Amino acid sequence: MSTTVSGKKLTAPCREACPAGIDVPRYIRCIREGRFDEALAVIREKIPFPLVCGYACVHPCETRCARIQYDEAVAIRMLKKVAAEQGSRKPPEIMRRPSTGKKVAVIGSGPCGLTAAHYLNILGHQVTLYEARPLLGGMLRYGIPQYRLPKEAIDAEIGFIRAGGVEMIANSPVSSAEALLEHGFDAVLAATGAWKPIRMGIPGEDNAGVLDGISFLERVNAGSKVEIGKKVLVIGGGNTAIDAARTSVRLGADVSLLYRRTRAEMPASDEEIREAIEEGVFIDYLTAPVRIEESQALCVRMKLAESDADGRPKPVPIDGSEYWVRFDTLIEALGQSADAAAVGLEGQENGTIVVGKDRMALSRNGIFAAGDAVKGPTTIIDAIAEGRSACAAVDRFLGGDGTIPEFLPDENPLPLPRIAPQGAKRPPVKTISLTRRKKGFEPVEIGYGKRAAINEASRCFSCDLQHFNVTVNALVCKGCGYCMEACTLDVFRQSEHFNPSGYKPFEALNTDRCVGCGKCVNICPDFAITVDQAV
Repeated sequence: MSTTVSGKKLTAPCREACPAGIDVPRYIRCIREGRFDEALAVIREKIPFPLVCGYACVHPCETRCARIQYDEAVAIRMLKKVAAEQGSRKPPEIMRRPSTGKKVAVIGSGPCGLTAAHYLNILGHQVTLYEARPLLGGMLRYGIPQYRLPKEAIDAEIGFIRAGGVEMIANSPVSSAEALLEHGFDAVLAATGAWKPIRMGIPGEDNAGVLDGISFLERVNAGSKVEIGKKVLVIGGGNTAIDAARTSVRLGADVSLLYRRTRAEMPASDEEIREAIEEGVFIDYLTAPVRIEESQALCVRMKLAESDADGRPKPVPIDGSEYWVRFDTLIEALGQSADAAAVGLEGQENGTIVVGKDRMALSRNGIFAAGDAVKGPTTIIDAIAEGRSACAAVDRFLGGDGTIPEFLPDENPLPLPRIAPQGAKRPPVKTISLTRRKKGFEPVEIGYGKRAAINEASRCFSCDLQHFNVTVNALVCKGCGYCMEACTLDVFRQSEHFNPSGYKPFEALNTDRCVGCGKCVNICPDFAITVDQAV
């Protein structure tokens, strides 16, 4: 449910930030009232992976949580995990529409392909999903270590999709998307991910003892015995590099991670970096290998210069700073790229599949592509959102309207209870001991119990149900911008026009985001701002 003000439907900032559009405030209200089954049902309306996302989502929703104005964001990801764990273990009944008689093939069983298959099945299409590897799950299974995402969580949610009627065939690589059309499918969706490793391009990287990060993680996750010795170097700064480093620790190695920029530029999440350091990973910043010879790497110190094309400071080598580092195994984890040619489709220089309007691949009518295969490596929740969008595109091509149905009844929430006061911090996330972490792949994170989850849910403002009127007196405002600096919710913008006093005043353009914290009122030196709760 959302509130409508002046004809505009209010959407909470956390929901706006979720690529899949999960109704975050609604499922949190359910948890606050102890209704975990209903909370889980709300989440499943938008994603088929509540438990997977509860474990491993990068939670962009929390960066936009209005609670940040007071203290810290609500633990949205952790509450999703609680809903998945405490909600009904019985798979929900799939409300499938009548059969359309159309057949769709999906190539790839990662989060994008599985999501698209799930919702295409709900829309009444007959879906067959092909996976090249022995087990389903794509990068969820093979690219994320079990200490972050246990295989039981993946199996349970893939089982839910399979039970709904999606046919899944593993160990079945597809080399031609077009050939599937010739075998009787009405549409084909390529969701093959991005598995091709990006290399450093330095002498010696083809030597024995040099592995790529994704292949290393895939072998470990598949249960293969991987001998890496006692001294491991990991090259890179993303989550794959951190995962490779922490996995190496669990295999008994002494691990150093080399990154050519500083921690401020590392794309890996802060929590992953912090836990890697806790587990003994040494991170050597501003350094990079330039040559590999047998069991040693020639490295060079770097310094940061002007920003490069992606906006990050460019690392440049420092003359005369070379030094040698010995290793038993060196793991390159600089990222991955897609490989359009693997399924016989036209690709761009970076390997991503070329698509036109509505995710239609340009090679032939009826072939679609989505996810990392089109956008390059992204996150789980972005891949899920891509799967939903691809489902809508395929459905329109097959004669539908592209609308994925939602089966939840209208919400009639009780009057909002007293919200946890300013300064109320979220419960800390407990983890297993360092000793246990280093000895195996047991999940590191220990979730909230019911009582802790209910208490944490009480910190949510239910922004979709509340509205505040924010007024700026343009005649008085001197355009200092303190209001915009104090507000993290993007309520204020500076006008392009001058007031009679010769200042460009600020305007409250996004008042639907306001949570009434009063920071703007308290900081305004001109006493130009008022905030009142709308009735």
